[in-house]
Amino acid sequence: MSYTFAGTSVLKGVLKVRFANSEARAKQLAKLGDTDVNIVPLPSTMDKAGAVAYLLGLAGFADTDAVREALQAEVAVKTRPVKAAKAVKQKVSKTVTVKARPTMDSIRAKAARARAAAAEVVVTEAEVDSLMMAVFGTK
Repeated sequence: MSYTFAGTSVLKGVLKVRFANSEARAKQLAKLGDTDVNIVPLPSTMDKAGAVAYLLGLAGFADTDAVREALQAEVAVKTRPVKAAKAVKQKVSKTVTVKARPTMDSIRAKAARARAAAAEVVVTEAEVDSLMMAVFGTK
């Protein structure tokens, strides 16, 4: 974001660096309880780092150690390294096989195979005799 005004103010004993796009911000800060409001227009629209560098070059801001430290801290906070993003698990799509519906041709073919298998059954005489003995007790 870019700003056209920058400066400092003191709120409840804490020195704060302020950025704005209007002179009305200084009046608003004073109304909200800030003291020692010192907001100046920037030579052009600047981001926070550029505005702080400009303020450090001005006599009114660079003279006081507390103001200089607050300005440098504002830039240091904004340039600290960004944490790496957490790895996100990706969804693995599962392949599902869907059984096709039977067609009339496949049903007919299955029935023909069953009839052919039934016709191929061969029973020997010895098997018939053993079944008769098991069921009736005689041949």
